[in-house]
Amino acid sequence: MMFYRSHRFAAGLAVSLFPLQGLPALAFDPSGNDVADTFLELLDSEEGTVESYSAVDTSADTVTIRDLVITNDDKDDARVTIGSTTLTGGAIQDNGRLKLSSLDLENLELAADDGGMSLKNLKATGLLLPSAEEVKADKAPVNPGYSMLEITGVLIRGEDGQIADIEKITSSIDAMDGDLPTAGSFAVSGAKIDVDKVETKESKSLSELGYKTLTVDLSGSGKWDPETATLTVPELKINAEQAASVSLSFSLGGVTREVIMQLNRNSGEPQETMAALQAVTVQNIGIRLDDDSLTGRILDVEAQKAGVETPVYVERLTGSLPLMLGMLQNKDLQDKVQQAVTQFLTTPDSLEIKAAPGVPVPVAQIMGTAMLAPHMIPQILSISIAANE
Repeated sequence: MMFYRSHRFAAGLAVSLFPLQGLPALAFDPSGNDVADTFLELLDSEEGTVESYSAVDTSADTVTIRDLVITNDDKDDARVTIGSTTLTGGAIQDNGRLKLSSLDLENLELAADDGGMSLKNLKATGLLLPSAEEVKADKAPVNPGYSMLEITGVLIRGEDGQIADIEKITSSIDAMDGDLPTAGSFAVSGAKIDVDKVETKESKSLSELGYKTLTVDLSGSGKWDPETATLTVPELKINAEQAASVSLSFSLGGVTREVIMQLNRNSGEPQETMAALQAVTVQNIGIRLDDDSLTGRILDVEAQKAGVETPVYVERLTGSLPLMLGMLQNKDLQDKVQQAVTQFLTTPDSLEIKAAPGVPVPVAQIMGTAMLAPHMIPQILSISIAANE
């Protein structure tokens, strides 16, 4: 959930992208500038070792650290270098935290024998970074850490060369309720993956479908109203060019400040997290698939494996739907699902599933029904399905 987990812009803004293990003592020579030294101590306090920097320049309220190098004693081949680190409007709080109006990293490079990554620029505004002591004690502030974040020119490499590149990543926190964010959005634009260089079952399947590269965009936004205890995500979308796009929307009730704080405290404990969600209610959910050749590619490959033409394979597949859908134990819903899926597989365009119960349904009730009578889930959530609309 996008609003209960704090973003930890601490102890390795650079190395947090690809963590370096180890927790050594301070290794750098203090620069004499309080803002720069506080930031360097923060980087040095958790997962990396600040090995060196070439200079610290100051101008008005701007501090620039040149040629920053972060290494690791346990992994000699791992090294982060940052050409320029600019801290603007820096102020050290009474509790040791570092407040910045903006942070700008240029030409960040993480290199290792098994690959690495680089980015051209990272800029964040409205930063509040935890103190080094908080990081060592694993007690980062609840504050989201930033107002706006933008990363450009990301390249990810494996041992054999470039695996993927990303044009731009943006994220923003648009409203706050005390230390808790209440509205925000994010987007990942132009994430291009070299399918041949990614060694997974999924990549092999994509190659089989005829993809050599895959370009993906992601975006999402959300708003939490603490007064009405409602969390709304109008759209969370993944779009893969010449494949398909999938979008998710939902609205939840019962998301109180107490629930958010409990989720934040227990984010690493699945059982406690599920316990905190018991009183949350589902108001509505929507899932939509828009096809852009992916379905046809899958059907063609499966038909070839079966040794038949694609129309024949589709006819066989849709003909088996009544048997597969019998588990729903709901004739009306079964007929609607069969009609929609048959229409979609015959002429792939779009498929949309909605859950719109007349009265919000508690998560506890959904979980209990799923364990005792899973065939009742469509009824209690009032699920509907439509194709090519």
